[in-house]
Amino acid sequence: MQLRLQLGHTTVSFLADSYVPWDSKLSAFCCPTETSVAADLTQSDTADFVYTIHLAQQIHIREQKLLRETRFFKVYTDGIHEIWYYTFPDGQIYACCREEAEGHFSIYYLQDLKEYLAGNVTLFYLAALEYRMIQKGDMILHSSYILDQGMAVLFAAPSGTGKSTQAHLWQEVRGSQIINGDRALLQKGKDGWYAGGWPMSGSSGISMPRLAPIKAVIVLSQSSQNLGHRLTAEESFEALKNEIVVRPWSTGDISLAGRQLQDFCSAIPTYAYACRKDPSAVTDLLSVLV
Repeated sequence: MQLRLQLGHTTVSFLADSYVPWDSKLSAFCCPTETSVAADLTQSDTADFVYTIHLAQQIHIREQKLLRETRFFKVYTDGIHEIWYYTFPDGQIYACCREEAEGHFSIYYLQDLKEYLAGNVTLFYLAALEYRMIQKGDMILHSSYILDQGMAVLFAAPSGTGKSTQAHLWQEVRGSQIINGDRALLQKGKDGWYAGGWPMSGSSGISMPRLAPIKAVIVLSQSSQNLGHRLTAEESFEALKNEIVVRPWSTGDISLAGRQLQDFCSAIPTYAYACRKDPSAVTDLLSVLV
């Protein structure tokens, strides 16, 4: 079974050595030449990233150098390539993603838990694709992404600050379309920066593959009044740098993301907006956007 997706400038293929119930929603992100999410494995593969999924009876850590550890995953290196191990809160390892060669990865998943591979959340989480997009010149911004009169408006804020609420208010007041409730793929075209869809969408469940030029980024905070102002490029960089997904142990990725974000902040208007959670936040923001 094969799943081939086009994400920004990057083509990604997932190959399975046994049946994996791909989420039908991923069909929207398939490459234009694909007619189905299920294709013959004998097709030639020229994807930028190729992931082969294997089921395993058990998974053990065999590397010694630890790069990163969280409650949910551990990243090791064998001195050349990275290996990501995924754990339950009790520490049990249920999957790993091993880099075999540049652009080629093997995902091992416990046989007894294979039903959890259904759906795009688990698949993309294991692939750590968000962390790899910067290598292809694209960035993942934690933000709600709405399409308003053909232009992308992005609401960036820490979780729980209200970016999904603002997106729904724009849908209610302006008839704007919510493309993704939690993430936007930032990609640069010949004539400027665009926002693209991303298959993961946090708790919102809304994710569509729409590409649109970016009108503005809104950095949200909560307030009893609606107050906004445009940020300088330097202020925009400081406000957004922690919302860009990057491997914190990779100096190369950090440097590349910094250069890309500086270019983005110089080109795209960014506003700080302290606001209420009611329709007035929409109308008052429209008077700020120029």
